[in-house]
Amino acid sequence: MPRVRRLQDQAYDYLKEKIISCDLQEGQLYSEMKITRALNMSRTPVRDALLRLNMEGLIEIFPSRGFSVKKIDQNELQETLEIRCALEGYAAYALAERIDIPEARETLFWLGESISDQEQLLLSAKPDVAEFVEHNFQFHNKMVDFLKNEAIAQIYTRYEGKIKDMTYRHFAANPDRLRHAFKGHVQIVALIRSGNTDQVFARVKNHNDWSKYFEV
Repeated sequence: MPRVRRLQDQAYDYLKEKIISCDLQEGQLYSEMKITRALNMSRTPVRDALLRLNMEGLIEIFPSRGFSVKKIDQNELQETLEIRCALEGYAAYALAERIDIPEARETLFWLGESISDQEQLLLSAKPDVAEFVEHNFQFHNKMVDFLKNEAIAQIYTRYEGKIKDMTYRHFAANPDRLRHAFKGHVQIVALIRSGNTDQVFARVKNHNDWSKYFEV
């Protein structure tokens, strides 16, 4: 069973990365058999990975035909961004409110290190969008992890694929906004560090402003 689980996870990670990086395109039908050959696996772990991605809303499965990457419509996009604003905004608020406890200080230190890594990445003439998206997600996820709330963590994990997918598409179409996102992270950390609970939630909400994503 542990080996089967590892294979499922490998197939899942492989397919999710292909979706997030847009190597798998919306509307195109893909063969389950070709994926199993590419991964050199049996059909079971690949099928389980596809079912998991289907449950997360990233793909649509067509029995006996294959699967395709699901297009995220505006309602779905708005829902995902509202979930982000609620969870990430509250997490930032909680960090600012509890900034004097060791766990908050440790998280703040990690966020500062993440900002340094993002800054180094942006020094490149052509920053790697996929790499920045991963840094971006981990930055926000770290704030949510601070809450140590299993129910919130499960909700956030459920939306992970959609968050990365829409963020990649947004930045790939608008690479100039990588620096805008970076500046937002700097401002969020500054507000947390100062214990500014009044403004930090609103700043996270503005940072995740869903209207910007509809411009893509």
